[in-house]
Amino acid sequence: MSIVKYILLKIKQLVRNTRGFFNKFIGSTLGRNVFSLYMLQFANYILPFITMPYLVRVLGPEKFGFVAFGQSMMAYLVLLVNYGFDWSATRAIATERNNLQQVGHIACNVWAAKLLLCVLSFIILVGLTILVPRFWEMSILLYILFGIVVGNALFPQWLFQGLERMVTISTINLVMKIVITAFIFILVHEPEDFLKYAGLLGGQWFGAGILGFLWSIWRFRIRIELPRWRDIIQVLREGWAIFLSTAAISFYTTGNAFILGLLTNNMIVGYYSAAERIVKALHSLVSPLSQGFYPRVSSKASLGKEEGLHWARRALIFIGGMGAIISVGLLAGTPFIVKILLGSQYEPSIPVMRILSFLPFLIALSNVFGVQVMLPFHLDKPFLVILMIAGIINVLLAFVFVPLWQAVGMAIAVTLTEFYVTTSMFFYLQVKGLSIISYKARELL
Repeated sequence: MSIVKYILLKIKQLVRNTRGFFNKFIGSTLGRNVFSLYMLQFANYILPFITMPYLVRVLGPEKFGFVAFGQSMMAYLVLLVNYGFDWSATRAIATERNNLQQVGHIACNVWAAKLLLCVLSFIILVGLTILVPRFWEMSILLYILFGIVVGNALFPQWLFQGLERMVTISTINLVMKIVITAFIFILVHEPEDFLKYAGLLGGQWFGAGILGFLWSIWRFRIRIELPRWRDIIQVLREGWAIFLSTAAISFYTTGNAFILGLLTNNMIVGYYSAAERIVKALHSLVSPLSQGFYPRVSSKASLGKEEGLHWARRALIFIGGMGAIISVGLLAGTPFIVKILLGSQYEPSIPVMRILSFLPFLIALSNVFGVQVMLPFHLDKPFLVILMIAGIINVLLAFVFVPLWQAVGMAIAVTLTEFYVTTSMFFYLQVKGLSIISYKARELL
């Protein structure tokens, strides 16, 4: 057999095996769960992405940046309320999925903890609006946006994700976001309508949270019980390391507009936020894969190292590959994307988006290394250390680069920080003998 025929034969076998793997994936519980998570991400990111070309034009850079600054502040309060439960509670429920009584017990404890954190976040908000003049001036906007925090406290994504039953909860969220999207076009027509826009943002999360909470109680026959303080403290303790990790992440993800707003003005925040939201909307295509693989990898990792790494390697192909495709597309199409989606008044967003276009690939890799390997193998503390250092690095770089280059400086700080996270996690796993890069090709098929 000639070399050419041999190569063609191997390519044919690889294509056939890969196609079989994809068919099995699509028809599996994991495949259906990932599809449901895509519905959720479509509601959370793609629908707002559809409204963005309209909003950035009718609100203008200043009012759009004003609301974005308020949303960024709410992101910190949402972070407090979620407390890492999207990972810690999902992991706990995934291990107890065959015992619905225990699942209900865990759910009540998590909801109680989230309620307490929601009250704490409101107290923090009131204190900031009273003590800080800038927050007092925008207090009405912040109180309206607080519906986002309440909705996140109620919305049980962690419950359905741990049970790998995401179809219904994703549908609820999708329908709610579609309704709100329609109202944005109906009610928001000029810059002075920014409070209406804020009300719709808060209302969509509050409504989704109420519906998701009620549906989960009925669907899984959860008996509402009054949790004991020690049980609440226990779920908080279990999520503590992950909470600190997500808090550190927020310093170079959700909190960038907030940091930028403190150092510059609403106009600069508008330029940066518009570019960042487009990048995040496209990167959201990766998130369902991550969330779908996580409970499966966690379950397999509990059975043994090799079983867990085998599924983590599969995650690397899907998540890393999609991240690379998105980054290349963004880098090549930035001027066209900004012109079509944002308009000529957002030309300063072009260099920002070019720099941020590297993020989808870097985040995809760090997600696999961190979420798909370190967390399932209970390496929570080193995961936390890496991310806390990253948060500090991002803030320091922001204070250096933002005064020099404003929105572009913020983009540079974020990208360098994410590069640090990815490389640090990679080398740590190599040292611990948990590498998922070196493997035989047949392990994937």
